[in-house]
This record gives sequence, structure tokens and C-alpha cells, in this order.
Amino acid sequence: MNKIILSLIVSFMLISCSEKQYSFEFIELDTPAKSSLRAIHALDENIVWTSGSQGQVYLSVDGGHNWNPRPVPGCEDTEFRSLHAWDAESALVFDISPLGKAFMTTDGGVKWEQIYSSPIEGAFFNSLKFSNEFQGIAISDPIDDQMFILKTDDGGWSWNRLENTPLSVDGEINFAASNTCIEYLESGEIYIVTGGSRSRVLTSKDHGNSWAFLDTPAMTGASAGLFSVNFSNSSTGVAVGGDFNDPDREGCRAIFTEDGGDSWNQAEKMPAAYRSCVIALNDDLFFAAGKTGCDYSIDQAKNWVFIDSAGYYAASAVKGKNIIFLAGSEGRVSKVIVQRE
Repeated sequence: MNKIILSLIVSFMLISCSEKQYSFEFIELDTPAKSSLRAIHALDENIVWTSGSQGQVYLSVDGGHNWNPRPVPGCEDTEFRSLHAWDAESALVFDISPLGKAFMTTDGGVKWEQIYSSPIEGAFFNSLKFSNEFQGIAISDPIDDQMFILKTDDGGWSWNRLENTPLSVDGEINFAASNTCIEYLESGEIYIVTGGSRSRVLTSKDHGNSWAFLDTPAMTGASAGLFSVNFSNSSTGVAVGGDFNDPDREGCRAIFTEDGGDSWNQAEKMPAAYRSCVIALNDDLFFAAGKTGCDYSIDQAKNWVFIDSAGYYAASAVKGKNIIFLAGSEGRVSKVIVQRE
């Protein structure tokens, strides 16, 4: 039996015009994993999938008390940084190998079927996001200065490369730190953040039929840029990042939009350091995580407050519940309970 081995309660007052108060309880979970976990997907408060290095995938069906290793055979030398799950039986992963392979399971990870391999060598898949049960987007780093985006309309069983994507610039990349450099809303809006030589937001308003780039004030550099994007509703979104190799580097680490991504503004008070993932718990409350700590915002990402130095790469919020699951290095997984007091 795995046990909860650490419970760290961090409580604090969040002050705003509405006098909101929250407590965040971090519960570190015992897992058999030693992998660097870069993707996590919580379907509800019980079913949680996570994946990462050494071809590893893990599944919990009891809220993280017990974890079942579900590795993809023959993939020990690659990493699964892109992950999506539908339930305790069905899940999909993309790897970061040069041929960009994807695998599907429909029996809880007992067996995996390869359902995609890139026809072009050089693929490196960073993120995977579905807007509903059937429509999804997967993104690789650009190839030959062309944005490399796949789309599925049949629940991930077949993927087609979009041919109408714009050119990237030399040195512009997407980051595979948390499986969240894509946001795909049910209404058809898609937002993809970039970094490297340029930190931009690539936007489609029509399920990928047309695209446009928007420049942002976010920092740039070989290991810097925008790493994660999330929307709390059709109008309000936030993107976070920074410099992975220099987490304390000063600069723009967070941007926000209030007009559905038509314009992006620099946060007034930044997260305390580089952050690789951001998620919304409601229309106002955002949570950001990175390898050196976590922050929150209660004003739609305009101002950020440091919570704790516990470091994680990826986060997933349980829909309809104030619960977050975090994943990080050396197989670390935590459950965060957020309470309004």
C-alpha cells in the first residue's frame, strides 16, 4: 500500500476588494515513479494519469493513494511529455523522439497501440489538448521554420498535419515542460505560446482553419519564453514562463488577456520566478507552478503572490472541484486542496 508521506498546509489571506480568503493544502503522495513527470491529467478527484521520462505512464484510480505503472513497451529511451485521458481506460500519449510517435490505450494502459508516427524526421511533441471528446491539437517544435501542428476529429485515432500554419522565425520554439503550451476551447479558439528567439501567441478562432501570431512582452532566450497558457472563460486567459535555466532572471514572466486573446498585457506583479504551468480554478483564481515554487493570482493574473518553494513541472485542476494535482522531478506527485474560508 502506498501512503501519503507528507502533508504540508500553507494557509494565507488573499486580499482583494471582495475580501476573499483561501487556504492551500499540499499533500505529497507516495508513488513508485522515479521518472521526471512532465504531464498530468486529472479526470476527477479519483482518476489521475501522469507521464514522463523512461517511457513511463502511471495511473491512479483512488485519488493518488495508489499508482499503477503503465509503461509503453519499447519506449524506455523516450519521454511522454504530451498526455490526454478520457477515463480510467482510455488515454493517449505523444513522445519526443525524432519520429514523433503517439500511442493509445483503451484498457487502462495494459496494452498500447501506436496510432501515429511523423513522416518527417525531427518532430518533438510538446503538448496535446482536446476541446471536446473528439477534437484535439498536438504540437511539435517547428520543422523547416514551419509550425508543425496536428489535428484530430475522431478522438485521437487519426491525425492530420495542418498545412495552413504560419512560418516561425529562426530560433522560435515551443516548450515541452508541462503539456500546457496549448489552450483549445470548445468554441474553436486555439492559443499556442512560443519562446526562444520570440515569445508570441499563435491564435486560431476557427478550429485551426486560419492563424495569426501576436507579439508579447514576455522575455526571450534559448531557454526562455512562454511555457504555458490557460483560459478561465472565453475572454480571460493567462500565459506564464520565464527562463528555465535561470529561474530568477528578471523580466516578463506572465501576461494576460481580457478580450479573448486579441491583445495581451504584461502582469503588474510577476510570479516570483520561472513558472512552467498555469491553470484556472475559477474566473478569477489562477495557480502557477514551476521547479522553484508556486504562485497564485486572484485578479485574473494581473498580480501574483508567492505561495511556497515546493517545485513541480505540471499541474491539472479537477473540474468543478477546488483540487489540483501536481507532477515533477523524481516521480513527485502532490494533491493540493484549495478552500475558500
